[in-house]
Amino acid sequence: MYDVIKSLYDYNSWAMTKLFNALETAPDRAYEALGCSGHGSIRDTLAHMLQTQLGWFSWFDGSLPLEQAYAVKLTDKDIPTIQKAKARWEEIDKQTHDLLDRLNEEKLAEEWSWKAPNDTMVKQPLGQLLLHVVNHSIHTRAQIVSAIRRCGHAPGIYDYLWFIMGR
Repeated sequence: MYDVIKSLYDYNSWAMTKLFNALETAPDRAYEALGCSGHGSIRDTLAHMLQTQLGWFSWFDGSLPLEQAYAVKLTDKDIPTIQKAKARWEEIDKQTHDLLDRLNEEKLAEEWSWKAPNDTMVKQPLGQLLLHVVNHSIHTRAQIVSAIRRCGHAPGIYDYLWFIMGR
């Protein structure tokens, strides 16, 4: 499972680089324009995406207890420009890969338990939680890519196949 997870997060890093390149060449209005199916604007949807990965990985790597990781918030004010969003992403991506580099199959199988916001007790292996987070990124990035297209800009191809083919 480790190889699959590592590959998906490497793909995520690759795709985010492409996304930021697309945003930097998109019309100026695209970043703040409403119409992104995720959270209103591309900027707000991107903030949600970064916040989610930051929160989970801050809990996974022990830099924040669960309650504080749940409370992590990134808003439009934290990433007012594409350049600031990219810099913030680079920090989160480094945190992500620093943790992934310390994992192995045994650690991925370890069960993590917590109380969800609806007071339900949840217990899942770390590997499944990592898959959840990268899947969330893939889904949210697709919302952003669609919004870029609606602004009349061609953001490129983000398929995993293109990643593994080195495109």
